[in-house]
Amino acid sequence: MEFLPFTLALADDHTLFRKGIVEILKLYPEVTLVAEAVNGARLLEKIENKMPDIVMLDLEMPEMDGIATARYLLIKYPQVKVLIMSMYGEETLVEKLLEEGVHGYLLKSAEPAELRQALQALKRGEKLNYKLAHNPYLL
Repeated sequence: MEFLPFTLALADDHTLFRKGIVEILKLYPEVTLVAEAVNGARLLEKIENKMPDIVMLDLEMPEMDGIATARYLLIKYPQVKVLIMSMYGEETLVEKLLEEGVHGYLLKSAEPAELRQALQALKRGEKLNYKLAHNPYLL
């Protein structure tokens, strides 16, 4: 499988989780991390002049959560792909987010390979369809 190169920004208020994702992303040469932050407000400040291809957002964060950040990005930067990450898997929440324009939803319990597949799908312009009964997403 050919991996398409892309830039990425990440926001999650749980430092250990965020740093763990950063370490995983370092294993993928196609990923260039342009910013990481503890919430959406800080992330938007950091990426204002270097908008990434994909933004990964924790669903719940203080100050500016993933939903508010996603809404802002989808309106102001419609070319940016938004992936929401959460430990919550309520199907109605996921469907609502996808209806609002979020490009994908991934459980934080996903395997690193699933994360890579999801990011590549978003880079290819695919929307991820979440299914609770099986994987965190099905393409």
